[in-house]
Formats: sequence, C-alpha cells, structure tokens
Amino acid sequence: MRPILFQLGGFPIRSYGLLIAVAFMVGIWIARRRAVRTGYDPDIIIDLSVIVILVSIIGARLAYVFVRWDYYQHDILGILRIWEGGLAQYGGMVAGALAGLWFFRRRGIDMWAGADLVAPSLAMGVTIGRIGCFLNGCCYGKVCEHPWGLVYSESSIAGMRFPGMHLHPTQLYESLLALVVFFVLLAVDRRKPFEGFLLWLFVILLSVYRFLIDPLRHYDTESIAFRSGALALTNNQVFGVALVLLSVGFMVYLSRRAAVQGDVTAP
Repeated sequence: MRPILFQLGGFPIRSYGLLIAVAFMVGIWIARRRAVRTGYDPDIIIDLSVIVILVSIIGARLAYVFVRWDYYQHDILGILRIWEGGLAQYGGMVAGALAGLWFFRRRGIDMWAGADLVAPSLAMGVTIGRIGCFLNGCCYGKVCEHPWGLVYSESSIAGMRFPGMHLHPTQLYESLLALVVFFVLLAVDRRKPFEGFLLWLFVILLSVYRFLIDPLRHYDTESIAFRSGALALTNNQVFGVALVLLSVGFMVYLSRRAAVQGDVTAP
C-alpha cells in the first residue's frame, strides 16, 4: 500500500488520484472501441467523458461528504481535498449515469443504446478505481483471521487506524468482482434482449456484490443505516437494495417498450 507513489519535482503523485485518472482513460478507450464497432462516432465518447467525469466526481464527493457531515462541518475546506480519498461509489454512479443519459438524449441518440455502449466501461472503471483505494488504504475491511488478511502500511488510512493488524482487502474483493462483471457484460452484449439491458444488469450485479461485501468492510457509525441486534445494514446496502428494485422496474419497462416497438415495426 503506497498512498504516495512517487514525487515529481517535489509534488507528490498520489496513487488514489492517479488510478482514478487511469480508470477514466481506460473506460474512454473501451467505449471508443465499442462505438467504432457499433457504428457510432467515437468522438462522441470524448464529449461525453468530459461531462460524465466532472459530474460523477462531484456526485461521488458530495455523497461521501453527506454521510460524514459531522466531520466535514468542522473542516469545510477538507471537502475540496479529494486527492486524500473519499468518493462514494453510488453517488458518482448515479450522478454520472444521469449526466450520460441526458447527454445522449440531447445528441439525438437513443439514450438506452448509449448507456449500453458505455456500461462495460463503468465496470472496468470500478475494477481499476478500487485498486487505487487499495493503494491508498481507504475503503478497507474489518479484522481478518484468514491467511489472505493484509497488514496495511502505517502511512495509509487503514494502517493508521489498525497498525499491524490483518484486515480484509475489501478493495481487491470489489476489484475482482467488478472485473467479472465486465466480462459478463461483454458476453451478454451479443444477445441482449433490449436496449438498456446492459446498464441495468451492471447496476444489479454491482449492487448485489456490494451488499455481500459490505459486512466485511469497516465503517464508522454514521455509515450504518439500520441496526437491530446483530443485524446492521449500511447506507450502501440500503441504497443498493433500492437500486436493484429500480433496475428491475426499468428492465420490465424497457422490455415492454421493445415488444411494442417490435409489434409496430413488424411487416
């Protein structure tokens, strides 16, 4: 774990920020290749990325600050120190998705077809971005008694809080599962039943594995949405359940829309 990878002219290059940047660049590259293959202008992806990157980072940061307002109300300028880590995945995903759908609609492109075009890029972005979390030592897990438990560097957030203790590398769990989702989306793309299917399948799969991994992650008390005895649900788990229900609803709607359009256009 190396929060600072190296110094460039006395300026620290932080692993978290660098990996987030790499995640966006790789995602753009994948989307451009898919655009060429499906007949879309690849330059549209560049225009899209400028908007989505900005909006998703703002959304992710605001969501993170919202659930930790007790801390940031005493450190307002700390809201701007995004290079230290602190992006809420769901906040960025929702904000970026809304911005992307708006962009495609404004450009006269079927927004659900456009969403499917970039859905694999979202999964790859999570794959790479969580490696940045791992190197930074944030989004870490609880104490782990298994052989794969890791001791984080004392210069990392996890290492400062749990010095010398073995923790679940939950960032790597998520990174690996997001990579699996990436390949699932590519495989399903060849026979998806309707436009928009890949986007909502991505949301469902991400929400499910986040729900399963969250009990292994270390959270401060303000991140717990519900607690009853030994049962505790985090904000992310509650939000994930809501997203699954929303995704199923949209899948039903888009499936029916595709069936109606098929009936209308049939000779």
